[in-house]
Amino acid sequence: MNMTLDELIIELIIQDLKHNQLILGLDRLNLDAGYCHYLGIMDLIQRLMGVADDAMDEFSATYMAAMHRSLEFPISRSEEELKPLAIECYKNLKEKLRG
Repeated sequence: MNMTLDELIIELIIQDLKHNQLILGLDRLNLDAGYCHYLGIMDLIQRLMGVADDAMDEFSATYMAAMHRSLEFPISRSEEELKPLAIECYKNLKEKLRG
């Protein structure tokens, strides 16, 4: 199955949202998840989207806002719950790049 670049980026965002749910969820339970589990997905997405250096701060803030919202969604094996958030995040990132 071929994926478009947009579909690939949305899938990467979903995976990062799922990972973030786990890390933040463990922290909320006072279990030290540590931050040594950084996957670097945001950095990869920045490269795929061709984010200029002067847009990195706004891009990162927009991306991290979506990551923090991940806890508003149920944690499950399915990606369907997080897909709307991932799509919203991607649209917001594209808007920021258009500036």
